[in-house]
Amino acid sequence: MKKVVLALILALVCGTAYCGEVGLPLERIALPEVGSGGCLVCIWDESAGAWLQGFEAYDHAGAYDFQLPSWNRWYWIGLWDESAGKYVFGKWIGHFVSG
Repeated sequence: MKKVVLALILALVCGTAYCGEVGLPLERIALPEVGSGGCLVCIWDESAGAWLQGFEAYDHAGAYDFQLPSWNRWYWIGLWDESAGKYVFGKWIGHFVSG
């Protein structure tokens, strides 16, 4: 019995050492209501100093889902109002592996 418990504890300890690296984070950002005009979702990769992807049309669903391409980086998500010519929302996010 002691061997079984010890093996279980070792399995849990070893398993938790790698749990932060299972996959890349999936992020869901709540976006504000901005009327019915055309808006674009923009994602800035601070570490790369470049836009992460092409700007995507916002469907006014209230949320935006995307897969982060990498751990240990900062990303800025902005909502660009095309008719007003300005950002109407912006938020920094980052996911970091610790341990």
